[in-house]
Amino acid sequence: MIYANAFFTPGNIYPNEDIVQLVDDYTHQAVTYKKVGTAVEDGVIYRKKDSDFYERQWSGYVNILWWNIREAGISLSTVTQRINKALAMGYDTFFDEMSIVIEGTLYLQSDQKILSNNCKIKQKAKSKEIFNCEEKENISIKGFSLEGEGIQYLGGPSSKNVGIMVHKAKNLVIEKNMFEDFTYSAVSGWGGVEHFIFRFNKVKNVLLTHAWANDGYRKDNAGIVVAGKNITIFKNYFQNSSQGIYIAENSDVVSISDNDIENTILEHGMYLDSGISNLTVIGNRVRNTGKVGIKLQNSDTPNYVSNNIVISNNIIENTGSGGDGILINNTTAPAVPQLYAKNVVVSGNVVRNAGQHGINIRFVDLGSVSNNVINDIAYAGIYISDTKGVEVCNNNIKTTKENGIMIEAKNYLLSASFNTIENPGMINSGLEDLLTGITIRGTLNKEISVRNNKMVGSDGAMRYGVFVEFIAPTPNSPSKKTFQETYEIVGNTVLNAVTPYRFNSDVALRLLNNNYKNKLLSPVQEPD
Repeated sequence: MIYANAFFTPGNIYPNEDIVQLVDDYTHQAVTYKKVGTAVEDGVIYRKKDSDFYERQWSGYVNILWWNIREAGISLSTVTQRINKALAMGYDTFFDEMSIVIEGTLYLQSDQKILSNNCKIKQKAKSKEIFNCEEKENISIKGFSLEGEGIQYLGGPSSKNVGIMVHKAKNLVIEKNMFEDFTYSAVSGWGGVEHFIFRFNKVKNVLLTHAWANDGYRKDNAGIVVAGKNITIFKNYFQNSSQGIYIAENSDVVSISDNDIENTILEHGMYLDSGISNLTVIGNRVRNTGKVGIKLQNSDTPNYVSNNIVISNNIIENTGSGGDGILINNTTAPAVPQLYAKNVVVSGNVVRNAGQHGINIRFVDLGSVSNNVINDIAYAGIYISDTKGVEVCNNNIKTTKENGIMIEAKNYLLSASFNTIENPGMINSGLEDLLTGITIRGTLNKEISVRNNKMVGSDGAMRYGVFVEFIAPTPNSPSKKTFQETYEIVGNTVLNAVTPYRFNSDVALRLLNNNYKNKLLSPVQEPD
């Protein structure tokens, strides 16, 4: 067999047949070239012998080795240039199992697939992504092992210390890849993406530690950062980044499911930023986070309202000090934020060993917190504040240092029913209104219903089963702050509390009946 370079060397004696069977000089595989009328010679696909042009014949993917990227002694910049020359042609391209070191960015084209059999690409340049898909469409990246430069850190959306840059890309699939030591993120799409799928990938950092992240508080480091529409993040593994999954502002139609997030070295397992709508977070496992397990954050930015949120069937355990298991909040500075997350369901989650509250729900308009299992919590099992039309029901809460359920301030039309609370107040010191099964604060809570809950204390730690704080109007503050007359406390069971029920006896509740108390082992039925 004749090698291709020999055949196309000027002045050789090989005949110019219409179809020639040759051997590729770099893969040592058989290759066929076919004579064509005219072409632009590129040295790989189109080649010239004498006055004749030949076209390489293949099916499926071109092989990146055809461009002689492993030539002995060539510089990293030459390797990068040759790969870019291949990619610029727009063909679907195959990278076989090998290790490549580059110094620069590799640019993909629209309507291009790149496939690897575990090709490892290491970036040596600072502030350079490995693959760039910005403003491109219909791209697939599969099977690579990508390693970042691992030293330089630049936060913010302009950072290029990433594996794949996808700003404004459409119809993009990234699957079955491994990412390591990208100091900003494995994938960055702050500029917005559409129809984006990230699945079956592994993001695991080795060089990035808590000490590294805490040096200057490098919170922008994340496993993945994207924003846009129709985003799917499915069955990935994230380990050792400042934050795991970061969905940026005003995204729409986002599905995050069946992912594992472990050891966030600074902040949250998931950070879901302001204005995200039509969001489902289902069946994920989040373990050992620096702060919150799953955080949805609103802010009073015009048109940044989060609508239609489902956070269900997730497992969150071991959140850091001050970190809730699940947090929905509005962090805008004004005392009375104008925007609320709307239509929110938090159900079927398991939260264990949270460094702050188990589930913390604030600034929600119409929602349900139900069928969650919450265990070993540093503060309250469920914390509710600034809500409208929220139902808290059928939750199983065990061993909280403070309240089982804290109904904080400014809630309207709130129902807490059929919850089981065991061993609340286990810190057993401090303010007694925090050592309760359920507390209703006195500040502007109205139309509150507490029905059919069961609370069981332990060793005198639960000071009250149901504690109702009453704040009377004062001359300096004539508006009534407490609306106890709108409260309904019905059908609850309190066992082993120092004082089962506490409220202002001078103000009649709307309903107070059929509650049961067990005090000092002497069961007494409360009168109707």
